[in-house]
Amino acid sequence: MRKLYLVRHGQTLFNLRGKTQGWCDSPLTDLGIEQAKITRRFFEENNIRIDEVYSSTSERAIDTANIITDLPIHPRKGLKEWNFGKMEGEPEDLQKVPRLPGQMTHGNFFVPFGGESDKQAYDRFAKEIDDIISTTLASNILVVAHGGVLWLYYLSKTEERKAEDSKYFGNCCILEFNIGDNNDVCFYRIYNPDIR
Repeated sequence: MRKLYLVRHGQTLFNLRGKTQGWCDSPLTDLGIEQAKITRRFFEENNIRIDEVYSSTSERAIDTANIITDLPIHPRKGLKEWNFGKMEGEPEDLQKVPRLPGQMTHGNFFVPFGGESDKQAYDRFAKEIDDIISTTLASNILVVAHGGVLWLYYLSKTEERKAEDSKYFGNCCILEFNIGDNNDVCFYRIYNPDIR
């Protein structure tokens, strides 16, 4: 069975300062570097041999991937975080989105600010994942990306989901998916180095 491992980048300066970070970038903190090292150990201790590595073109994702593995990294623009438009770099508390019962994403909140809707961000990310899966024969694929798009992808691949699942989406969380014979992707489990 082929595997897809989606990993969120390590903690960044903007994460630490509570700033919105989508297409803008900031460096990994010391904790973010340590989280990536813990993620590397997770793969080593569980005898998971990564065959190919893909990453968002954002520096925080590429830096995380370089800590997790020594393999060459294939950067892909389609793996970038949700585009938050003019909300980029602003305090996260400005994202107080009125939500309907059961709503688990920001919906179209960022569109008036020049950003993406949840559907646009998901479609872009999922298309890139589908392209990677269909063009490689690798058994264990690592993709380093971002919390927002990983959450959207997770929601699309799980039936039993709850808003509180988001607590597992900390920096360097690992989402493990099984890839079927027809390249269908099925969520298997999540691991977060910050939650013991």
